Amino acid sequence: MPSSSSTISLQSWLVLIAIGLLIFLMNIDYTAVNLTLVPISEEINTDLNSLQWLLSGYVLVWAAFVIPAGRIADLYGKRNTLIAGLLLFMMGSSLTGFGQSLEVLITGRILQGCGAAVFTSPAWASIFTLAPPERQGFVMGIIVSFAGLGLAIGPTLAGLIIEEMSWRWIFYINIPLGIFVIAILYLYSPQDVLEKTRQKIDFIGALLLASGLCVTVYALNQIEVWGATSRQFWGLIGLGCALVGVYIFRDRTQKVRMVPPHLFRNKAYMAATIGEFLIAMTFSMTLVLMGLYLQNTLHYSSYETGLIFISMTITMGLLGPIGGKMVDVFGLKAPMVFGTLITTLAMGMMTFLKTDSSLLYVVTALFFAGMGMGAYFTACNTAMMKAAPQGDLNVASGVYTMFMMLGNTLSIILSTSFVVLFGRIHLLQNTQRMNLSAEQHQDLVNIISKVEHSSSQLGGFAQEQVPQLLNWVDEAFVYGLSFNMAMGTLLALSATGLTLWGMGDLKNPSPQAHAPVGA
Repeated sequence: MPSSSSTISLQSWLVLIAIGLLIFLMNIDYTAVNLTLVPISEEINTDLNSLQWLLSGYVLVWAAFVIPAGRIADLYGKRNTLIAGLLLFMMGSSLTGFGQSLEVLITGRILQGCGAAVFTSPAWASIFTLAPPERQGFVMGIIVSFAGLGLAIGPTLAGLIIEEMSWRWIFYINIPLGIFVIAILYLYSPQDVLEKTRQKIDFIGALLLASGLCVTVYALNQIEVWGATSRQFWGLIGLGCALVGVYIFRDRTQKVRMVPPHLFRNKAYMAATIGEFLIAMTFSMTLVLMGLYLQNTLHYSSYETGLIFISMTITMGLLGPIGGKMVDVFGLKAPMVFGTLITTLAMGMMTFLKTDSSLLYVVTALFFAGMGMGAYFTACNTAMMKAAPQGDLNVASGVYTMFMMLGNTLSIILSTSFVVLFGRIHLLQNTQRMNLSAEQHQDLVNIISKVEHSSSQLGGFAQEQVPQLLNWVDEAFVYGLSFNMAMGTLLALSATGLTLWGMGDLKNPSPQAHAPVGA
């Protein structure tokens, strides 16, 4: 039976550690895949626009299905839903590891996203139901430290695996880790007390919402190919918005709404949710573009790039418990504002990157990014849980995660598209002084959309032109990267404003507001 004691039982700690390992596994997978883009492109000949679906397809499906998955946890219990989601995630990992074509790889990643959607809401909700109110910030910090450790190990482990074995083993390692987490949950997670009369899940509404989100984001992904004025682009945007509109209209007629309307009137909850969306955009932008910058522009290997990213990711992990304790002692607003302002500083530094920036400058910018995001994520996750009503924790976690994943997805799609669009403009300005044919111009601008930039892609040019052209390609990529990082600076500043507006005097709730498991 739950207790208001401030002590957490050994059984509860084991379950919390299992959830931490689950989040650790997710973050290893997310950051590691970022470094597989170059080796996968060498094995499967494709461009950046297609290959980025290994990243965005995963988080898009995650975002689209996480809300109905939260309702599944309400109906079938947190433990059962956690285990079912993890099994789906492991199946997707196996398929991606064995895949021999881009279509199979993307299918495996989509299945991984489905699994992540199923276990995300009950994972976050379990954290708060297993910890007393006065220790929830600390426990959230511990869990965020697992996330940070996964982020820290992910790029480094990926670089080592790619160099010593194969990128496929990045997906295979999910299997033994998943089996271990399932064993802990099965043995130690308490059985949920389920209601005898269960509300039905609105599968039609869930399908409408998921389809609308997928169609809209797919259209945004194709803006680089079709153009912003094309009929295909606006047709799909219209279709996606119409599907979401039908979902909203249908949901208003349901006896049990998929998302309780009062969540959107909860000022503190919405400030945390939208703020997380904005910082998630800066996080994904940093991971993807800085990974490409370090490998293509500064010419570090995958392994070296992973080591450099430790300056960002290990900082996030170390700040988890510290930031959580700060929340318990000083409240929520101060750590959140501190996090957004330091993130603003980091994104501002990345705006001024050059083709020959020093390693010290890069590491310093990544260090500040890890410090800011680590402090913010811990406090923001805690704020979201404290602001949401106890009875809506699963669905509130789902909505929060959906916004976070949409931020990740949109960031990947828009940042890679902006790099290509603005990079091409800059490249064409430089090459106007050369007497190039129309075909050579097209070949040159197409290089910007490639995952890897090398002299082998310039076979149609005179040998003496190649070094200068490669230098211009690097300058064009950095020009597009700088534009993205400037946008990231504005996003982080906007998150600061949201925090000041929405957090108010949100403090620790009374012990009766949640149901912790005591000693």
